[in-house]
Amino acid sequence: MILLPRFYLPRQGPDRERALQRYRDLAQGYDATCTRIERVRLDAIEALNLRPGETVFDVACGTGKTLIELAHRVGPTGHVVGIEQSPEMTAIARTRIASAGLQGRVEMVMAPAEEANLTGKADAMLFCFTQDVLQCTPALMRLAANAASDCRVALVGVRLQPWWYAWPVNLFMLVRSRHCFTTTRGLRAPWAPLARLCERFAVVRSYHAGMTYLAVGRLRGGEPRTQRDKSDGLPVRRNDPSHVYQSYV
Repeated sequence: MILLPRFYLPRQGPDRERALQRYRDLAQGYDATCTRIERVRLDAIEALNLRPGETVFDVACGTGKTLIELAHRVGPTGHVVGIEQSPEMTAIARTRIASAGLQGRVEMVMAPAEEANLTGKADAMLFCFTQDVLQCTPALMRLAANAASDCRVALVGVRLQPWWYAWPVNLFMLVRSRHCFTTTRGLRAPWAPLARLCERFAVVRSYHAGMTYLAVGRLRGGEPRTQRDKSDGLPVRRNDPSHVYQSYV
């Protein structure tokens, strides 16, 4: 039997207070730790196929590194909404927005996604390393309620690989990423809760020896009229696509 650190053990769900404390400690040096995922973030933005005039939500946007690129993609007639619960991360994001002269085009909402007061409907949503949000049913339902019809979604994050012989890679990922989420629930298929809310969904690419994934889908606006899954309360569609996994080199 392989003994794994305590943080590997499954938890009931995200821990907001723990997350706030972690990001309070990480905020100042956070950008410096994200250099290896710059390509992944840009691939996710590219996958959204944003058009001028659209509204895009950046969910759990952190220090706002992707907000500027999103604003350029939707142009001066578009609107970007960054959602972030950490006050320290939000402050850095707001400074970044002001430095870029984008105050009128980029809005910051400081709140957990499940409590965010959102105006307007999103044509697209970006989820960059948002494990805790993906495992929070109220957060996903709030976002879905603020999605335009056929809203495009792109998400990137870490995952556990399912093969027993992948345990060294899985352990490395958990140790390296342990400060970035507070629940390991669903890490074998972290996209699954969001996929259940989508009409079309697929994991289309992997990075970092399979530890990181890129997924895309179409989120139906509002709450779907479907049978509810007793395990987590999320709507379930027939032919649930959440198991789909394609890996490209």
